[in-house]
Amino acid sequence: MQNKIRLALFGALFYNITQGLAFTLVRLQAEALGDFRTLGLVVGLPNFALVAGSTFWGVIADRWKNRRAVVVLCSILSAVLYIPLPWLGPMGLVTVRTIQSFFLGGMVQIATLFSELNPGARATLMGKLEAALGFGWGAGAFLGGFLVISSDYGSAHPSVILSFLLTASIGVFAVVGYMGATERSVLRIDEDLDFAPYFWKLSRLFITTFILFMGYMFFLSFSPVYLTEITGSTYGMGVIVLLSGIVHALVAPYAGKLVDAYPREMAIRAASVLVFVSMVIYSVTQNIYLVTLAFVLPIFMTYFLGARSIVADTVPYQLRARTMGLLTSFCLLGSGFGSILVGELLLHFEYQSVFRIGAALTLMAVATGWKRF
Repeated sequence: MQNKIRLALFGALFYNITQGLAFTLVRLQAEALGDFRTLGLVVGLPNFALVAGSTFWGVIADRWKNRRAVVVLCSILSAVLYIPLPWLGPMGLVTVRTIQSFFLGGMVQIATLFSELNPGARATLMGKLEAALGFGWGAGAFLGGFLVISSDYGSAHPSVILSFLLTASIGVFAVVGYMGATERSVLRIDEDLDFAPYFWKLSRLFITTFILFMGYMFFLSFSPVYLTEITGSTYGMGVIVLLSGIVHALVAPYAGKLVDAYPREMAIRAASVLVFVSMVIYSVTQNIYLVTLAFVLPIFMTYFLGARSIVADTVPYQLRARTMGLLTSFCLLGSGFGSILVGELLLHFEYQSVFRIGAALTLMAVATGWKRF
């Protein structure tokens, strides 16, 4: 079992290296090809496709009764679609990235796999997963900042082509690890279960997720561009994102154990407060050290360790994959609306004014997420 877990973590690490690379490459390419509106669309519209994809592939995984097959299939298809991106114009980049994101929606099932390996240590195992994902994302974003300088974006420059081809290659390589993952054998009772009671029981968690990440996207959706501006280079931006990945990797295993030991809601509260604090920092200063401190806070990892554990504890096995997909869908819906809205606002307002709107939204999420779920 330990070897299977290591292989799955290997796959998760390399998969999220591709996500870190794309986080840097796609956003900077979009901004260079167009403007903040283009950047908002290339982040926002794919998030809506991820909503459809995570829900669709969650249902497929439940019907196939095979999460691993969904993860492997989606990993391959999404990796291949990185290849044409360097040669596309603004709308072509938005379109292909949106199609690709439908398949990326299936990757949420790697979290479902880990949540079922040991029901008594769900958050602990998912903490190990988040460590691999966090470090992979940070390392990929740093690599993207190192491979391509800001002046090369906006065309099919050789460095841009090489970087996207490397992203596709690493994505295909990640499949090796996922193919070695083994699902825990669970007695499945073929019965029709009513999903509605579980949906309403978790509805406040879904609402909190939507509001929190809509507000957080007022910074995160264009953070590579902003961090490049205040550091003066893509390399400086990459270093900050790498630090974030390292912090996530170091904190995640211990955070997972804490989520298993204490009420899951504590993670939701802590993450919501951290998002609000980070948005306030972005709103009041451009000091590179304070901005770096705000950016490296382990927000995504903390929130989803708690949220996914709550879902796994609440929902029966037969409905768990689609519920995990639905949780991701609410995150992505908020992210999509936030990204498109901030792209429009930045055409008319300065950074700090926009960050204050995001901070107000995240404060609302703190309020909705404070009670016990």
